Amino acid sequence: MKALRMKFRQLSPGAQWATLVLPGVLFFATTLRGPLADVTWVSAAALFWLVLVITTLCGIGAMGVVVIGWRRRLAEVVGLGTFLTITSILPFVHGLTTPGVLYGDNTATAVSVFVAVPLAVVAALPLIVPGLGVSRAVARRWKLWSVGSISAAVVVSAALLVWPNSLPAPSPGRPLALLFLAVSLAGAGMLSLRQLRLYAIGRRPASLIASVGFMTVGLSSLVWLAERPFSTAWWGAHLIDALGAFAAIFGLALAHFRDRSLVHTLLPVVNRDPLVALELGLTPVVHRYVAALEQKDDVTRDHVVRVGELAMRLGVRLGLSPRSLRTLGLAALLHDVGKLETPAAILRKPGELTEEEYELIKEHTVRGAELMKSAPVLAPAANLVRWHHERADGTGYPDGLAEEQIPVEAAIISVCDAWDAMTFARRYRLALSPARARGVMLEGAGSQWPTEAVTRLLEEIEENGPVEQSIFAAVGREGPGTTEHREDVCLEALPEAVRTPVPR
Repeated sequence: MKALRMKFRQLSPGAQWATLVLPGVLFFATTLRGPLADVTWVSAAALFWLVLVITTLCGIGAMGVVVIGWRRRLAEVVGLGTFLTITSILPFVHGLTTPGVLYGDNTATAVSVFVAVPLAVVAALPLIVPGLGVSRAVARRWKLWSVGSISAAVVVSAALLVWPNSLPAPSPGRPLALLFLAVSLAGAGMLSLRQLRLYAIGRRPASLIASVGFMTVGLSSLVWLAERPFSTAWWGAHLIDALGAFAAIFGLALAHFRDRSLVHTLLPVVNRDPLVALELGLTPVVHRYVAALEQKDDVTRDHVVRVGELAMRLGVRLGLSPRSLRTLGLAALLHDVGKLETPAAILRKPGELTEEEYELIKEHTVRGAELMKSAPVLAPAANLVRWHHERADGTGYPDGLAEEQIPVEAAIISVCDAWDAMTFARRYRLALSPARARGVMLEGAGSQWPTEAVTRLLEEIEENGPVEQSIFAAVGREGPGTTEHREDVCLEALPEAVRTPVPR
């Protein structure tokens, strides 16, 4: 068993996800058209109690997720909890209206489960297609949208209980059933991919569990390809749906309770979820390095956490893959880790550096890369740390790379490093205004920094603002920082024109 776990962990996130989802796909493949397709077991009482118990437990868990999100003001958590709540409320009606127990023959028992996932998909629209105008409008009123969506599901459920034959029963395999099946699979699949992306960045098992859960809920809709109730596929769909809902609820709750001290499990729907995923997935060595930076120079530490967030935001804007985002985030957070080996007197010097001092501080890129290579989890980001002071015109250090040779992730760190260094004041240098900093960045585009990186950075700052209090503020800290305030020297990130100290 241990060997299997080790092999599983060595798989890529996508392969891990597929390994867990594949059994559900194979089950439907063999029961919908295979030798088990004609096997049936008719038991109204079993269906009644099975569904009522499962949906009650799922409903309680899903509402717990909503409450977690509501109390923490986490719109995405509330949206996911709303999806799971709706997929519990309407199936509860399915069980309650089972013919032969409390109700006679009726259509509500089929209609309720037929519309459950599609209605939940509509409720989760801001998460599934966040780029739409309507999604952004809804996301701004996420509390009202959640209450309204759950209330609508309750109203539909009540109507079906009062008028159980008010709507015609759907016909499995017919065009309408296939349309609803497509909507269910697509919606659940998108939610699953969001969680899988978080797992690929942060490598938190809770995100993988939630991802598989959402996909499994969608797979249960495949029952509408079946031709008869109470078949093997029909019973299996109920079980798979329950397992999926429990997995999604458990994954979301686990992510919250294991990391509750970080406050942010997920953020509202503003495309910043990768930032949180990285924060939740940071290994102890990252926290130790950042804590060590603070002990040596707390301003350097504050600088790197701001650069870390801004770089991740820029990486999202540029559409980097989850793996690249994770590598970028690690490199950006630790881009100045080499300064742990730089003399403190140079780091805290309140004036201009001598030529000898400047040469010493330039060594932090190479030293930082060596430190990164010493930890396997950080090694993929080592070259980005080494190259974050390369220049587009080839005059940077340590390797003199030209623009086309500089990886996009290194270019991102470079521009974010420079922006933060310019726009935050030091005792020896006043901060530049955003307008002045923008001008400097534009002047250096194509010479100091790759043009594309500068353009995208300025777009990000214009649309979403600079980083003031970084989401990574807790990294390397067990509580509020108590170290004595010292001054940082990060002048090598700036053009010479803006390195001048404040006159005394």
